[in-house]
Amino acid sequence: AGQSHPVEILTMEEFRTACPDIYRRIFSGSGLNHIRFCKADVFRAAVAGTFAIPSKEDPSKEKQVFGYCLTGEKLIFMDDSGYVRGLLDEMQDYQMTDVTSPSLQLFDVMEYLLKEDVIFLQQYEDSLTRLEEGLLKRESEEFDVRILAARKDLSALSVYYEQLSDMGETLQQDAAERGNERDSLLFGLFSDKAGRLYSTVQMMKEYSMQLREMHQTQVDIRQNEIMKFLTIV
Repeated sequence: AGQSHPVEILTMEEFRTACPDIYRRIFSGSGLNHIRFCKADVFRAAVAGTFAIPSKEDPSKEKQVFGYCLTGEKLIFMDDSGYVRGLLDEMQDYQMTDVTSPSLQLFDVMEYLLKEDVIFLQQYEDSLTRLEEGLLKRESEEFDVRILAARKDLSALSVYYEQLSDMGETLQQDAAERGNERDSLLFGLFSDKAGRLYSTVQMMKEYSMQLREMHQTQVDIRQNEIMKFLTIV
């Protein structure tokens, strides 16, 4: 609605037929099943790459994957799952920039992907705080299982935000080289935002390590008390 540049959504097979060279370089011939990263590769007349988005419900499990190709004329997504179509439909009421170019459309999609992540990470931090409160009350039931699950999720999110930040940087540099200052600025801001989310996750990973050490100390103290008791007996 109101977009001056149509976004194309192609299946992987359609894109491979239309742009075999770019397809081969992005996917190494392996298709969507082997996408593991968010990345951007710069070509002579295009920037292309992939998204691998962890689910909010279980970040360390399956990712939502699709590809993209950005040229001066249009933005193409490669997706066999219907995810991108749903994403674009959701975005109809949530346009951040006055979309006048394919690169701004890509920027809008990238911004939309991160729009609630600060709140999402706050909830994660709250759950770690609850774990700490449990430890202070000596309620360490299933602590090991819960902290391990949290650490796996945080590791997956850490990788995701770091890749998005790198991707924003690549798009920023490409726009700068083409002399497009506005796009360069916007992708730079996006890269900074993803970088801040990455830093937040890193702090939470450190927090989870401290909680693990705290729990281990409690276990050691308890064992020492038992040994003392047995020795006295």
